[in-house]
This record gives sequence, structure tokens and C-alpha cells, in this order.
Amino acid sequence: MPHGETTASADGLELSEAGRLQSRAVGAELAGRVVSVITSPVAAAGEAAANIADATGAAAPAERSELSAPEGEGSLESTQEDGWAIIEAAKTELDADATLVLVTQEVNVRLLVCRALAMPLTEMGRFALEPSSMTTIEWRTQPRERLLVASLNEVCHLEAPAPGA
Repeated sequence: MPHGETTASADGLELSEAGRLQSRAVGAELAGRVVSVITSPVAAAGEAAANIADATGAAAPAERSELSAPEGEGSLESTQEDGWAIIEAAKTELDADATLVLVTQEVNVRLLVCRALAMPLTEMGRFALEPSSMTTIEWRTQPRERLLVASLNEVCHLEAPAPGA
């Protein structure tokens, strides 16, 4: 998921109050599931990941430099491969029913969705991604092993409840 809304600070970008609320909403949505949380080294992503881990009871988020923002020529492809390697490793390291949450920058989510859909990177701007939206990639083993983009840019968990609800 892309980290929540940010604001500039002396140390770079950090979650705004809205971003904190967004990441807590993600955690509330995922509560009760077996969750492992991995974050990019960006401060806003780390804070969002910590909020999600707290809400779900997961261990402290693991920071992975492979989820850093792409830099330089050929970096989109290499960042995509590095991020996908984290997902592949999770298939063997986590229980089959576990939920892995990656909290990173929007561009990295786009790269991973493109990989899951076998979509060229030149087309990665063809879908919307909101801050703190959830995109779900599932591995299915029956009737054959395959992956499925089960949701993209899911934001229902961010919608405010109706007055009096």
C-alpha cells in the first residue's frame, strides 16, 4: 500500500494527521488477520507501517531498502524485481493464510501491480492509487497455482462513517 498523506518537515516527508488516521484505518481493517508488515526506509512509510503493526498485533515492521524509491536509469525494472523478490520470499516464509503488508511509495505499488498483471511499465499510470489505499495480490493454489489481483486502490476503509452510525 502507498503510505498515507504526508506533510513536509525538517527531516523530509512525514505523515500528516490525516495520514496517521489513514494508516490506523488500514490497521483496523486488517485487525484479526495474521499479518507481517514490511516497510520502505521512507519515514512516512515507516510510521504508517508501525501504526498498522500496532493495530494488528503484528511484530514491528521490517525495513527493507529494496522498497526504496527508484533512482537512475534502469531503476524501475530493478526496483520492480527487488520488490517482487520480497513477495516471492513471503510465499515460502509465511503461513499460507498469512497477510503480508508492504508499505511503500506509490511508484513501488505501481511497479508491483504491473508485474502481477504482466503489464508494461510504460502503462503504470493507467490506474489510480490513493494514499493508504489497499491493493491485494493473492496466491491461489487450487485448481492450479496462480496469482490474482483481488483488489486495486481499495479505499472503503478510509470512508468516514455516516453521522449517527
